[in-house]
Amino acid sequence: MSVLQKTKPKRRRKSKSLGKLKKELWDLVSEFVRRKDADHNGYVPCYTCGTVRHWKEQQAGHAIPGRHNAVLYDLDILRPQDVACNIFGNGRQHIFSTKLIKEHGMEWWDAKLAEAEKTIKYSRVDILEMTEAFKERLRELES
Repeated sequence: MSVLQKTKPKRRRKSKSLGKLKKELWDLVSEFVRRKDADHNGYVPCYTCGTVRHWKEQQAGHAIPGRHNAVLYDLDILRPQDVACNIFGNGRQHIFSTKLIKEHGMEWWDAKLAEAEKTIKYSRVDILEMTEAFKERLRELES
């Protein structure tokens, strides 16, 4: 290339938005929730009705509804659910919460409800760190 020829300026790669990063993290968290208790063939029961399906056919349901940061990634209140319970049954919250209370106690549940009311802000770094942590957890499930 001669000195007179112009070189194209390198385009700076645009960073992913925080929303996109959160979506990627949610996809990893959801997969982890659905796979961690699956059997060796990949089948896992719905937490609320017991219907057994492959983890890819299940969803990750929340015991406390809402898509805000305080509950979104909380593994304590996430369980595999089928579409009938999670979507069409609005999470079957009465069954979901009753089972968790039986497992952990009312005091624990009250603390979770109080935590759900808090406002939590995640930075890019927080989201990226959690993303890496869940990638590692998923790798561990595969081994």
